[in-house]
Amino acid sequence: MMIKNNAFLVSLMICTMILFTGCASNESVEENPDELIVESNGFNITTSDEQLEEALSETAEDKDINKKEFIEDKEPSIENNSPRLSTYELMDSEVAEFYSYNYQDKSMYIAGLKLFDEFGKINEGGASINNEENILRFNITKATGSVTGTIDGPQVTFDMNLTTNEIIEKEFNPAPNYAELGITEFAHNSEKVIELSDERMVEIGVYFKNLIKEIDKKNE
Repeated sequence: MMIKNNAFLVSLMICTMILFTGCASNESVEENPDELIVESNGFNITTSDEQLEEALSETAEDKDINKKEFIEDKEPSIENNSPRLSTYELMDSEVAEFYSYNYQDKSMYIAGLKLFDEFGKINEGGASINNEENILRFNITKATGSVTGTIDGPQVTFDMNLTTNEIIEKEFNPAPNYAELGITEFAHNSEKVIELSDERMVEIGVYFKNLIKEIDKKNE
């Protein structure tokens, strides 16, 4: 009889605790209906929708800033036992405002090339090496206006033999006719052309051939 009474009392106490806990939980939710409980690293953090949105926004911004600082301040550190990189990137270097080299296909994207005055300060292009054809291909567009919302202007393209440094093919395309397109602010740059001598193209081609070789060595 004593055991039955004790069991009944224990059951009654458990039921009471469950009811009390449930009520307390409901009351806390009702008191702050606009708050969220976010679990982070094992802790419960109570925050409002506005605070959560602000925190997520700041985190995203911090990631972008950290990524930019890494690219600006550090070159990839490559050790003999480290895995090979897929790309090599630099911002605000002596070569360009930004360039990115893809090790796999030996191609380089360039924005804001600084080394050659013919292309101005605002430009976009690339250089690549094709070992099967034994050529380096270079192309760049100098910004003289914008038709599509991107860089538009005269374009220079050429292929150079990697062994002889001979210019095999070359093409000089003019800027758009901004006047005919009704873009009057760039009309004075309509159909401008950049023509380079073979000697100048060889100078540019040899520079990027050597630059790509140097970058490839970093990943050996």
